[in-house]
Amino acid sequence: MSSNYLSGKEIRAIAKENKKVMKRLEAYKYRKADESEYLTQMRDSSNILEIDSLHTYFFTEQGVVKAVNGVSFDVPQNATVGVVGESGCGKSVTSMSVMRLLQGPTGQIYSGEIRFKSKDKDGVEKVYDIAKMPMDDIHKIRGNQIAMIFQEPMTSLNPVFTIGQQLDEVTFIHNPDASKEEAKAKSIEMLNLVGIAMPERVYGAFPHELSGGMRQRVMISMALASNPRLIIADEPTTALDVTIQAQILDLLRDLKTKIDGSIMLITHDLGIIAEMADYVVVMYAGRVIEKGTVEEIFHNPMHPYTIGLQKSKPTLSSDSDTLFNIPGNVPNPINMPNYCYFKERCSRCVHKCSGDYPEMVQVSPTHFVACHLYNEE
Repeated sequence: MSSNYLSGKEIRAIAKENKKVMKRLEAYKYRKADESEYLTQMRDSSNILEIDSLHTYFFTEQGVVKAVNGVSFDVPQNATVGVVGESGCGKSVTSMSVMRLLQGPTGQIYSGEIRFKSKDKDGVEKVYDIAKMPMDDIHKIRGNQIAMIFQEPMTSLNPVFTIGQQLDEVTFIHNPDASKEEAKAKSIEMLNLVGIAMPERVYGAFPHELSGGMRQRVMISMALASNPRLIIADEPTTALDVTIQAQILDLLRDLKTKIDGSIMLITHDLGIIAEMADYVVVMYAGRVIEKGTVEEIFHNPMHPYTIGLQKSKPTLSSDSDTLFNIPGNVPNPINMPNYCYFKERCSRCVHKCSGDYPEMVQVSPTHFVACHLYNEE
């Protein structure tokens, strides 16, 4: 009999406990709250976003999936932070937590802080703890101060509405007093900004009439429509050919300068990170296992997982005719072990790895790694 087998009694007990927790978290999300309840202060005034010990869970019949399990990292102003890791490590769930787009009641921010430095139309800065904001107030920053470029533009764009209708909607949501002419002018301006040659024609087109690269440009223009301070780009070049990828990356780089904002870039592609990012956050099984500047991560990787990721990237100088792969699989996210999650796949495992999960060790002012190999150094 499988050790993962659950009896009907156990499933009912899990469901009962989950229901209790979900009800409490849902009530907290939709409470009426004064702004003072979620106003806070940044730890470092040079950051625009600070994620501190974030836990995001999914409550299932089999147990609690700890998709994001104590993630902490910062996004400095006017910087690009790359978040990397294999599929299922919690990159997209982290970004969805920042945007408060988790599908409830099963998906919930369980604990932690997400501090964001907002600026209103009058230029007044306020720091909000997004994790504590009621859903009725999240519109103050979502889509306005923080915008997201989603992974697949064909599924993100509504096929039954024209590009113009979907772009105009962004203006109407954040500026209800705008006229149709003002909304259209803003939409055309945004399409121009992202390098679309015939914006009037694209404005009246449906998503299926555009190529993948054009759809991605439309998604970027939609994200920029409200002049956000932070752009979250979730795999913005997935399913695009290399030529279009390069154009989209150049566009993002130029736009960051134009809007004087920051970018949180989520991708599997280490080449994109090396080209675009100022700082890199490496995630594994819902935790940050290494973070630092792009030079530190690429020239001095310290965690065995980060080293393995870099080895698995094909290079022209490689003498081998086979790609390196990290052996084993990611542990079950429902019953995570207390020891290092990478232990079963690590070639440098030591006796300490069977103990408590390793604390984050500071190697340099900007370089941190969670590994027992560096605890005594």
